[in-house]
Amino acid sequence: MIDIEYYYDPEYQNFLLSSKRRELTPPETVLKHFSLKDVQNIVDFGMGLGFWTETLLKSIHKEGWVWGAECNQDFLDEVLHWKNREDIQRFTPFYMEKADRPLLPEWIPVPEIIFASLVLSTFADPGQAMDGLVRSMKKGGKLIVLDWVKNEYPIGPRINDKISLDKMKFLAEQYKLEIIKTVRISENVYGLEIQSGPEFEYGYYDLREEEMYSEELIRS
Repeated sequence: MIDIEYYYDPEYQNFLLSSKRRELTPPETVLKHFSLKDVQNIVDFGMGLGFWTETLLKSIHKEGWVWGAECNQDFLDEVLHWKNREDIQRFTPFYMEKADRPLLPEWIPVPEIIFASLVLSTFADPGQAMDGLVRSMKKGGKLIVLDWVKNEYPIGPRINDKISLDKMKFLAEQYKLEIIKTVRISENVYGLEIQSGPEFEYGYYDLREEEMYSEELIRS
């Protein structure tokens, strides 16, 4: 069973705003590998307390917009206070329920890029999560994933809960997603650029039909 309690710990989230976080995922290194300059809409999926917000705003098109998705209401409230206090423009944080296959709400513009930093390893099936996120983007859109190298680190997920680069690639391929690029961000974090493969079929799942099908399987 994956232990995701660390993600909701305020100490961990404060760590993600610290200089130690910059050592884990140095923005200059990340942006050297993943260009965002022409992006009009980008989703920061699993925004936390907003470590990436200002970096993403500076990196996308000058009229582009950052949409911050977060499932923890306390974190979201803190970010909203920060946004209003600092009068941060072109940024909309929003609440999004945690689901096995996350699908972005239809009221936000369909993004060209979804950015997921240190969050996919909190899902029981990261491949299923990637599938939902790719479905939420424009065709040909890119999913940028930063996640934990499978080694010991004093804070964050336990080593058994981390998803190795090879396993993350395997899970993506299971859902007919194509790996465009893999990079080493730091000693403890790797990066992936992912998009739909030639056999990927776009379209939202009908979750009600899925639930009914699951119930039928249980009854049978």
